[in-house]
Amino acid sequence: MWGIIPAAGLGTRIQPLGFSKELLPVGSNIVGDVEKPRAVSEYLVDRMLKAGATRICFVVAPGKSDLVQYFGSSMRSADLCYVVQPKAGGLCDAIFRACTLVRPDEDVLVGLPDTIWFPEEGFTALPDGVLAFLLFPVDRPQAFDAVVTDEDGNVLEIQVKHPDARTNWIWGAFKMPGRVLHELEALWQERGRRDEYMGTLVNAYLQKGGRAVGVRRGEAYVDVGTVHGYREALNLLGTRKRAAAVPAQPRPATVCSNAGTAISKRPGDVAPRVGARLFSRAEIEHRVHELGNWFQNIDLLGVQTAPAHFLGDYPTLKWKRFSHVLPEDMTGMSVLEIGCNAGFYSLEMKRRGAGRVVGIDFDDYYLDQARFAAEVLGHDIEYRRLSVYDVGALGERFDLVLFMGMVYHLRHPLLALDLVHEHVARDLLLFQSLQRGSPEMEPLQEDYDFWETEVFDKPSYPRLHFVEHKYSHDETNWWLPNAACSAAMLRSSGFQVVAHPEEEVFLCKRGPLPPGADGLRAVYPARARDAAAS
Repeated sequence: MWGIIPAAGLGTRIQPLGFSKELLPVGSNIVGDVEKPRAVSEYLVDRMLKAGATRICFVVAPGKSDLVQYFGSSMRSADLCYVVQPKAGGLCDAIFRACTLVRPDEDVLVGLPDTIWFPEEGFTALPDGVLAFLLFPVDRPQAFDAVVTDEDGNVLEIQVKHPDARTNWIWGAFKMPGRVLHELEALWQERGRRDEYMGTLVNAYLQKGGRAVGVRRGEAYVDVGTVHGYREALNLLGTRKRAAAVPAQPRPATVCSNAGTAISKRPGDVAPRVGARLFSRAEIEHRVHELGNWFQNIDLLGVQTAPAHFLGDYPTLKWKRFSHVLPEDMTGMSVLEIGCNAGFYSLEMKRRGAGRVVGIDFDDYYLDQARFAAEVLGHDIEYRRLSVYDVGALGERFDLVLFMGMVYHLRHPLLALDLVHEHVARDLLLFQSLQRGSPEMEPLQEDYDFWETEVFDKPSYPRLHFVEHKYSHDETNWWLPNAACSAAMLRSSGFQVVAHPEEEVFLCKRGPLPPGADGLRAVYPARARDAAAS
């Protein structure tokens, strides 16, 4: 089996001094008793070796002798070779430089050398005999090649860096028979070698009757070719390392339904009962269907509430990226989840041992789902129909407030944050918002001269984009902040950012909020105070 690594092709976005971007050190390896830096391209080589590659071809630019010196002629069980791409001509041009080495009856693995992805065995999930893409869920598919598939996984279209991508599943690597590689190369030549990206060529291949499949087995994907991506890669590897260091937990218990079928349990879930018996799988499936479409995919003892979610296993995939910033043991802590939807995060708080957990939402549709999920999993969570603008009616403060996926749905986001600070936050606030624009944050001065205008043109300056009509077909989406705006709004409302574990997530501590020049920063609804007093 061949592995093709197009180290040349699209050019370099970040160029460390003295070596190629493929040798950018990310993480480390233990060699003997010594910890040594690990080149980013080693991650892809490892994944190819795990899939059974015995020969790997690097396609390199002229002068990249450092790659040859670093990897040499072999790596563990695989022989390595190098093909030169005389000048950057796109990904297709780079990949097809290796065509003369590959026989039609050999399998081929292709990946990008400046990416890190999990699971490490991802290539093995791809079927033989067909062009197969390993797909990963990402937050910003418009920056990648989004792969649109039908229900059976057949690729319908690849949307190359499309601003309105129809899916958040992108390809991160692919596998194909050698004959398909040669068919694609012939089509590329037939089209005048004009295809720079693999996606446009595959679209033409599909139109001519070719077939490709997408396999949604990817868990995490990072493009290390940008400064932000490099930081994200370090965070991802750190999270994985910490998770691996946690001692193995006992296997989840198994309970049996009244129908006699086994139902798996997650640690922290207690035996669910209706009266004196357990829920059967059929009862759970029926009620899940009866409660309508679920936005959150929750595992109800083996029954998935939203298995076909357009964001993948959401919000589990999201939760895994930042869960480490919260205490593993939350015994005795009180938690308020604002805008709880079906209660995914409230359930996670209970699994960590939180004492009092309250979830609020203004929509009974979601509250019905949340109450059923808590009942099935046996967790004591209080759910109330309440708007964020009326949190004063709760009349209590909580150790942790979850404010997840709320800001962009609010006409008055700063008022909402002010109310949270004033009425319900005691110590910690976990904030998440859909974001668009730059992930970078401009260092802000205390004041700017009237004639200063350039700072407002910087993508990293705080921006809150207003949605007049709809965004993503949703008329409740009003605002889309960039990362700097999210942080600035939190600080303005009296919350100190203490951790930023994921692009959209901020962990904050409540601090004092001094009055502004004109007094209090917000008008607190009288009916909230009255309700709390009654």
